[in-house]
Amino acid sequence: MNIQPSVIVWTVICFLLLTVILKNLLFTPVLKIIDSRREKVENADKKLRDIENITAENERRLAEEKARAEAEGIALAKEKIQQIQSQGKMEIEIARRKCLSDIEEYRNGITGEYDKIVCSVAPEMETAAAIFAKNIISDRI
Repeated sequence: MNIQPSVIVWTVICFLLLTVILKNLLFTPVLKIIDSRREKVENADKKLRDIENITAENERRLAEEKARAEAEGIALAKEKIQQIQSQGKMEIEIARRKCLSDIEEYRNGITGEYDKIVCSVAPEMETAAAIFAKNIISDRI
């Protein structure tokens, strides 16, 4: 086995030439594709983080709006309840006054009827009492 300088020189030249060709035709395009994919992945990650932030913000706003709407709804419901209660109290008071008025009217009517009956029956009461007493006494004897 001999060392041949010409073979070494040609081997080095072929290696260098192959390295330049592979660099230009293979490594550079592959590195560009890898860099482009890395950028796309980074952009997608950034968009995902942005979307997650927006989603979290929207959920927070939704929770705030829901709480505000519930608070407003509760306040409106309380106000409505108070209105209904006051209206009910007014209606009850009106009905109570009407009932008292009707009762007083009926009392007056009954008193008038009682007086009429007493006046119409009073003259005949003496006669009726006498007949009644007579019947009782005659049944006992």
